[in-house]
Amino acid sequence: MVTKEDVEKVVKGIVDERFIKSIGVDDKGNVTVTLAKDTPDIDNVLIKLHSEIGKLEGVGLITINREREEKTTVNENVQLTEDIIWEKLKDVVDPEIGVDVVNLGLIYELKLRPDNTVYVKMTLTTPGCPMTMWILRAVEDKILEIPGVKDAEIELTFDPPWTPDRISPEYKKKLGLY
Repeated sequence: MVTKEDVEKVVKGIVDERFIKSIGVDDKGNVTVTLAKDTPDIDNVLIKLHSEIGKLEGVGLITINREREEKTTVNENVQLTEDIIWEKLKDVVDPEIGVDVVNLGLIYELKLRPDNTVYVKMTLTTPGCPMTMWILRAVEDKILEIPGVKDAEIELTFDPPWTPDRISPEYKKKLGLY
């Protein structure tokens, strides 16, 4: 079983200690690391952390968070809907394929909770996608740009695995899959 000390050693080998806000390991080996919002070269750091922590024996789910500023005001006049969130997620384009995460069929579930927290369950085209952390961060950032959103929770899953059948009919045509 992986220990907090094992994870701390890996994290401190990649990130300057002043940018590490917290490290946690639960009894199932799930690892949670929270970094400062101003961590330099954050995209590369996220990818490297995920890769290196994943090499530790006994690691379960790896969650790497970035510290965020608390939104001091939530605009009560904004009518937040799931449709607005779906449309905003179309701005997140998989850089390797050139198609957004919605039309690729990477979003399995989207819920707008009563407290205006948005929950997204999503996948990637492959478990070894080198852009994993970048795409997850982009999804989170786009959701948090929406007025009225309090917070975003992104869950990554590979069950069921993604297949090209999940691509929207419009983009299947554009990609020559029909």
